[in-house]
Amino acid sequence: MSRLKYIKDMSLKEITFKRVYEAVKNRIDDRAHAKAWATTELAKQNREKLKSFHNIHKGKRCFIIANGPSLKNTDLSLLKDEYTIGMNRIYLNGFKPSYLVVFDIDIQLVQFQEDYDNLEMTKFFNWNAREYFTFRENLAYIRADHKPAFSTDVSKTTWGGHSVTNTCIQLAYYMGFSEVYLVGKDHSYDKVGVPGAIVISNGNEGNHFVKGYYKPGMAWRIPDYKGEELAYTMAREAYEKDGRKIYDATIDGKLDIFTKVDYYSLFK
Repeated sequence: MSRLKYIKDMSLKEITFKRVYEAVKNRIDDRAHAKAWATTELAKQNREKLKSFHNIHKGKRCFIIANGPSLKNTDLSLLKDEYTIGMNRIYLNGFKPSYLVVFDIDIQLVQFQEDYDNLEMTKFFNWNAREYFTFRENLAYIRADHKPAFSTDVSKTTWGGHSVTNTCIQLAYYMGFSEVYLVGKDHSYDKVGVPGAIVISNGNEGNHFVKGYYKPGMAWRIPDYKGEELAYTMAREAYEKDGRKIYDATIDGKLDIFTKVDYYSLFK
């Protein structure tokens, strides 16, 4: 999917005043974060930390684990000897990935701030949320800007791509992985609406691998499938240009950007 096709495919219902207002506000608010990324000592220290991960797993394979309900039918114990990049609240089922990435500020990092701050695993959070967390040895921040592009160097910047999955894919590239497998990326929510619109949870949504992922009264967002697909297309092209490959090993997933593979066949 090209940027032009993404724009053409947007319906008038998706271009709401609120969505435009928030996009403009986010860009204005981001200026201070961009300046801090360029000038502060914390940013300098953080970039050095990120550089320590460059090509650390060159030529290896890794599994990027989303939070979809298909994980209920996925035996994650098979990944005990694999490199894994988990996202958001994957720890709720007891699984501990090699790395954890969390990028949504309001929905994830703020609502579950205490959980994320106390996790002892190696973790990567959104630079713009740094005020909420203790800058420990096991934490590094990743910066994102608003330019739709695949980043090969996360020590500089990335593009969020409407999903933390895209940040994970860019991080995996930076770490040098040559084969990346998506797991639990269902790409299918049980509620439709304007992309990015806030929904107040009733505590019973079936969009994740555990019930009660969000408590009643908490907020979550309608996904932007088209925006994600644009980002994943860019990611696929960047990997293939460098002789690498992204596969989709999600059981019954609805994403059709990457080559599908059977999850269980990968361990024979």
